[in-house]
Amino acid sequence: MSSFRTRLLFALISLIVLVLVGLGVLLGELFKSYYVNALNSRLEKEVMIVVNEAEQQTSFANVNSTLFDELSELLDTRIILLSEEGSTAYDSENNILVEEHNSIVSVIAEDEIGPGDPVRRFPVTDNITYYAKHITIDGETGVIIVGASFEELQDVYRQIWMILGITLGVALLIIILLGTRITNQYTKPIESATKVAIELAKGNYRARTYEDRVDETGMLSNSINVLARNLQEMVTHQAIQQDRLQTLIENMGSGLIMIDRQGYIVLVNKTFLNFFRLDSNEVINERYVDIIPAVKVRELAEEVFMTEQRIRKQIHLPADYAKRHLEIYGAPIISDGSVWQGIVLVFHDISELKKLEQMRKDFVANVSHEVKTPITSIKGFTETLLDGALNDKEALQSFLSIILKESDRLQALIQDLLELSKVEQQSFKLAITQFNIVDLLKEVIAIMKQKAAEKGMVITLISNESTPLEGDYDRLKQVFINLISNAITYSQPEGEVRVVVEDQKKSTTILVQDDGIGMEEEEIPRIFERFYRVDKARSRNSGGTGLGLAIVKHIVEVHAGELSVKSKPNEGTVFSVNLPVRQKSNG
Repeated sequence: MSSFRTRLLFALISLIVLVLVGLGVLLGELFKSYYVNALNSRLEKEVMIVVNEAEQQTSFANVNSTLFDELSELLDTRIILLSEEGSTAYDSENNILVEEHNSIVSVIAEDEIGPGDPVRRFPVTDNITYYAKHITIDGETGVIIVGASFEELQDVYRQIWMILGITLGVALLIIILLGTRITNQYTKPIESATKVAIELAKGNYRARTYEDRVDETGMLSNSINVLARNLQEMVTHQAIQQDRLQTLIENMGSGLIMIDRQGYIVLVNKTFLNFFRLDSNEVINERYVDIIPAVKVRELAEEVFMTEQRIRKQIHLPADYAKRHLEIYGAPIISDGSVWQGIVLVFHDISELKKLEQMRKDFVANVSHEVKTPITSIKGFTETLLDGALNDKEALQSFLSIILKESDRLQALIQDLLELSKVEQQSFKLAITQFNIVDLLKEVIAIMKQKAAEKGMVITLISNESTPLEGDYDRLKQVFINLISNAITYSQPEGEVRVVVEDQKKSTTILVQDDGIGMEEEEIPRIFERFYRVDKARSRNSGGTGLGLAIVKHIVEVHAGELSVKSKPNEGTVFSVNLPVRQKSNG
């Protein structure tokens, strides 16, 4: 902007200098013309004075030299008097300059000057001019010549130009100072606006310019500030939308990949990268056929490219990718102008849905299997009785006992299913009371004492005086009856079941330990599944339904507690129940 100001100031000063120089030349010429005209007019009058004096002489031969010498000295002129024959009657310079005298005489002689003619002017040199006038002395005609020097005129010219030069110089200095101030005044808003425009071009939308004028520059500054505010709001809004979109894409839970029409990947999210164990730096701006390892995914992308139709498919990733079940939705990207932009693929992880679906299938199969056995037994023995065994009292008694046992087993299964369904419902609420966990465990041990005695086992309670805790007394009683019953069932005869109570500040931990058959580590996560049995034969013979631990888990979770298991084959199992001392809510 300084260069613009310099150019503007230089242009203005150059124009003003040209105007001032032109004006000075014009004024100089006007002064010169005026002075020359005034001098010529004065000299013509002086010539007429000399003519009057000459015509009063008696003859050309008897000219009063003294008179004309005085006139020449008084008027500061050279006076020459020529007769009609061209002879010189008088010359105030006494013919000292003979050549000049002869040239003057010859020039004037060539120009015929007659009576009545005005004073004639003959500039001989730049500094000397001669004036000639026809005269008559005593009937004789002649010419009187008066020469004047213009050397003083050159001094006057020099003074005029000096005055004009000084005046124009002072005027130029004043104009430069005023011009600089004026240009600064008018270019400063433009400079500020330009700087703000440059900052806006760089992306600094907080830049503003001053609005201290009401003219066009003020309007320019105001317009740029409005533009800057609009750009800042637009960029801020765009950044917010970009952040929201980025956050949505990164946290949508589904994998996303966008591919342009040349087949290059332009956008992915973390979920997609996690699915295929990729890094974003290795993916962006790379061809999808070189990046996506799953063949079925590449085939789906190619199908979307070829058909330009929306496609939905389910695939199963192999063990290398954590055995995920994915539902892939592919769609073409077409702009408003029907321009093909590429495709987008969305990957939904349906592994949990598949797992739940398989669990439902297993549940139906297990329920069907568990119900089928007692019903088959009941139906078979009933048909046997109807076929004639009613008269055999011994067979009747045995068959009815078996039917009763299978009916009890079926009733227990149905009861556990109803109980599990109840505790899994969202509306399930606990009957919260405050009690001593040691008293509850003593009551449970008393109930299970008979079952333990049948196998020659003992149940040992190890505890100090426990602090009271809050919970549903009956539900927790159901938990520990189930855990101790399982410990007895899966332990060797004449073994021991230990129940240990450990108090902490905010929670109480109850350990149920046995020295039974134990289980493999990979089986531990599955023991809480419905109908899962570690030792199916022993569990079935004991009358278990396979739902007890699932019920236990849900009851502990509803109490905001934690249930964990440690076990090794043939070394026993330890169930750990950690319960908070205070319940946050009643349900």
